[in-house]
Amino acid sequence: MPDDRFTYDSLRRALGQQPFRFYERVTSTQDLARDWALSDPDLPSGALVIAEEQTAGRGRQGRTWHTPPGAALALSMILRPHLVPDQLPRMIMLGSVAVAATLSPLLGDAVALKWPNDVLIRGRKVCGILSEATWEGDRMGPIVLGIGINVRVDFAGTELESRATSLETELGQPVDRHTLLANLVGHLLNWSQRVQDPMLVEVWRGWLKTLGRRVTVYPQLDGSAAFEGLAEAVDDGGALIVRLDSGEQRRVIAADVALVETPDP
Repeated sequence: MPDDRFTYDSLRRALGQQPFRFYERVTSTQDLARDWALSDPDLPSGALVIAEEQTAGRGRQGRTWHTPPGAALALSMILRPHLVPDQLPRMIMLGSVAVAATLSPLLGDAVALKWPNDVLIRGRKVCGILSEATWEGDRMGPIVLGIGINVRVDFAGTELESRATSLETELGQPVDRHTLLANLVGHLLNWSQRVQDPMLVEVWRGWLKTLGRRVTVYPQLDGSAAFEGLAEAVDDGGALIVRLDSGEQRRVIAADVALVETPDP
């Protein structure tokens, strides 16, 4: 394993003048980034909270996970995009496209996105993304974009082995986390300047492995029953369009989606 432990000085060299805070061990970078953003109205867009170890990272639907020290990237970026609430799904698009652009030079077509917020390598999850808006009364404030990438987390022999993976496992060689971080931040900053550009939606759509596949949808908001259908498209608002076997189309906004594996002929 390479000695790429994070320190304040090593991160300053990797990130240049980018504002950041570094913590050896935190519960959640999202919470610290939110508090930082709300306490400093002059904080520039792109400020980062980075942790070596995260004990209670947050995912969608209230899930938590542990980021072991030295084994992953765990960060939250504070952004101030000019968006209205209906455009918030673009933040997940931004994070997803930035991660895919960071990993694809290393792994090519093995990298894909799974709706709504997972990055996959050869069908197994390597990264999760979470976007959370802050509110000042009825006005939307800074948005915190959280990203966790498995770099050398060992899933062998665990219940997640068939569903999760790490970058080094897939590459078969060491990865320097400082270089990975610097590349990711560069892509995030680039796309954050283009968050209203229709090209963001198009690039995100092009990375989605979900489209054209049969899926099982597990709705989260209304508690309705799961259903299966063909994932036909995603609209500009980030919703997944699923066609049921009856021919009915459903627009899915908040749900977990599983790809239906088709048996070999």
